[in-house]
Amino acid sequence: GIQYPDALMAQGLYQYRPTLPYIPGLDVTGIVLKGSSCGTLSIGDRVFGTTPLNGVGGLAEQCVLNCNTVWKVPDHVPLSHCANLGRNYFAANHSLTTIGEIHNNTNSLVLVTGASGGVGMATIELAKAMNAYVIAGVSVEEKQDLTRSVGADRVFCYGYDKTSHVSFKKQVKEACQEIGHAAGANVIVDVVQGDLFENALVSCIKPLGTICLVGFTAGEKTSPP
Repeated sequence: GIQYPDALMAQGLYQYRPTLPYIPGLDVTGIVLKGSSCGTLSIGDRVFGTTPLNGVGGLAEQCVLNCNTVWKVPDHVPLSHCANLGRNYFAANHSLTTIGEIHNNTNSLVLVTGASGGVGMATIELAKAMNAYVIAGVSVEEKQDLTRSVGADRVFCYGYDKTSHVSFKKQVKEACQEIGHAAGANVIVDVVQGDLFENALVSCIKPLGTICLVGFTAGEKTSPP
């Protein structure tokens, strides 16, 4: 799989900078060729796997992974459909369940930015599977239908400037009122940060709610405590 972090890493813009030369690739799918002490895995199994946290090498013809980071793929699912599961769905699930403590809670409200990207859409799908209400934020109107197609209940555009950010904040807060969450979202999964964080997001979280910073597509900015 090729994802946004792969592109950042290749440009030297990722938080981890591998020693050159290196082979990119965070997530992989393929066939098990060798293995030992892997329990449920056997030679010939169709699998998807993820390289270590700062790992590379997934785009090589063959790679070696810890069996704890490799999982079987059902026979009816094409391997190509699983190539980006790891970094997208693992990040989304960790944000929602481990940090946000959303566990099949029908009264939770989740706000996700960068909602048309890999982590964003994974967050929407998982949050809906946990019976949460989801408000999605995207940068431009053309991306709205994509987020609706994976289950977002409301979709708003935050644009690229302060005026758009303030308008987005107003729309989100009005939506929170309408659906019975006047205090704000229980969890915000933010893939954007940049100026949007202070211009809008900090006003959309309820008291003692949780903001998960997953990405910095608009740049990383230092925020006051």
